[in-house]
Amino acid sequence: MQMLFEKTCVVCHSDKLVFRKKKMILGITTSPENFVCENCGSVFCEDELRWKLVSTKDTLSPVWQQFHQKSLYVREWLSIGNPEKDETCLCQS
Repeated sequence: MQMLFEKTCVVCHSDKLVFRKKKMILGITTSPENFVCENCGSVFCEDELRWKLVSTKDTLSPVWQQFHQKSLYVREWLSIGNPEKDETCLCQS
């Protein structure tokens, strides 16, 4: 299930976030659906109805430090990526 991340990476704020469909060989899933940033290498994997930041090249990023391996809804990731637009941003806590 593809969710819209507005094509902007919440880690590096580039517009190079792309959706990758799951790959299957002989009916066996070899890689899950995910979003990958072509700029910083951040990977968001689907976790039921949420998305989890599972890796990035920028491990010093405040977003990685605070939210890696946490499953959040798309709207929560969007608020982290655009804190000035959202008064309930998780990154302020």
